[in-house]
Amino acid sequence: MFYSEKLAEFIIKLHFDDIPQNVIYRAKELMLDSLGTALAAHKEECVLNALNALKTEGSTTVWGQEQKIDAINATILNSIASHALDFDDTHTEAILHGSAFLTPLCLSYGFSVCKDAKQILKAFIIGWEIAARVGIASKGSFHKRGFHTSAIAGIFGSVSASAVLLNLNKEQIINALGLAGSFASGVNEFLSNGSNSKVLHLANVVKNGILVANLAKNNMSGPLSIFEGRDNIFKCFGIEENSDKTELDKALGQIWQIMQVSIKPYPSCHFTHGFIECAISLKNDGLKADEIKNIHCFVDEVPISFVCDPIEKKYQPKTAYEAKFSLPFLMALGFFDGKITLNSYENLMRKELINFAQKITYEKKQSTGFPKYFPGHIKVTLQNGQVIQKDVFINKGNFDNPLSFEELKEKFLNNAKMSLTEEKAHDLLKQIINLENQNDFKP
Repeated sequence: MFYSEKLAEFIIKLHFDDIPQNVIYRAKELMLDSLGTALAAHKEECVLNALNALKTEGSTTVWGQEQKIDAINATILNSIASHALDFDDTHTEAILHGSAFLTPLCLSYGFSVCKDAKQILKAFIIGWEIAARVGIASKGSFHKRGFHTSAIAGIFGSVSASAVLLNLNKEQIINALGLAGSFASGVNEFLSNGSNSKVLHLANVVKNGILVANLAKNNMSGPLSIFEGRDNIFKCFGIEENSDKTELDKALGQIWQIMQVSIKPYPSCHFTHGFIECAISLKNDGLKADEIKNIHCFVDEVPISFVCDPIEKKYQPKTAYEAKFSLPFLMALGFFDGKITLNSYENLMRKELINFAQKITYEKKQSTGFPKYFPGHIKVTLQNGQVIQKDVFINKGNFDNPLSFEELKEKFLNNAKMSLTEEKAHDLLKQIINLENQNDFKP
């Protein structure tokens, strides 16, 4: 039996009433967080540029905007907004931003084709389940090859969720999964200049997920062996010998990947969060910047290409987007401000930050927790010769060190109120928390 057949059988046989309540509740938490981050991004340049490009006649709301456009373009725009601030959640082991495309797919496109909110929640959970397993099976090798895991694994999650929304049968789902491999795309070269291609990876995932599911529903065929054939996705996009395909169906229906998703407390690349916490800890210890001679970071291989290289460029990022992928700059923010918020990137020319960032160096060292966790390990040398070690083994917001619901609620409301009234933000909160009882979603 091919993996595509096993996954299709799981999708078909899963009924909403069979899904554990904690899984359903977690799905709503992740939707809430993603919706909030999208609303906070409503004035981001990339969101407004995409809105100008995709204006069409329709009745689906673009979150945080006055315009209503057709459902598919609204889904694309809401996905861009959900990922634009790098404040959205991550499945750390899969290195996957799933809710940023699954929340718009289910709430914007989903309610345009399906009025059964339980089916929409099932689609969200299934989408996470399939995409995360593809990411986990790659063992980080998509990233090592220069591909964005959310773009490669994400298309399988988007296709699977769309298959649920469109009520595909088993054969059609098998074909959809096979076709998905031909629509996987997204390279990490955006890191060279902080450009917009990363958010467009998510746009591509939802657009192609909807397209593929509709093609499969109308009997277009795809390869059965997309996960294990001669030219399977792990060979084409990853390092096949480093991958573990058994992760695709390991404990399927017993271990729910949605429960392994981490919610960000800081709006920056998730790889940096453990190190930010180390820097904040130094501040809380009462250390002053002039007391510190240097800080040496021990960083896993995959994060280095995102947040450390080239280090000279990372010391003084030119844009807010570049700053979110700069380990030394983010650590400087954490040290001086004790926190990082969406407003932290308003002044990138703060001399104290630039000077402090240049005290930070790194070396490659494998940690025991990565990629399940995004840890931080640093060695601090003071001017007086004293050496201090700081270790964060489980980053805040990780599923093993989670944000409380009150912390999540506060994050959502702060984000949502950047484009909505407080009354409307609370209304959206209630809609999401009671989603299974809704027959529509009214942002």
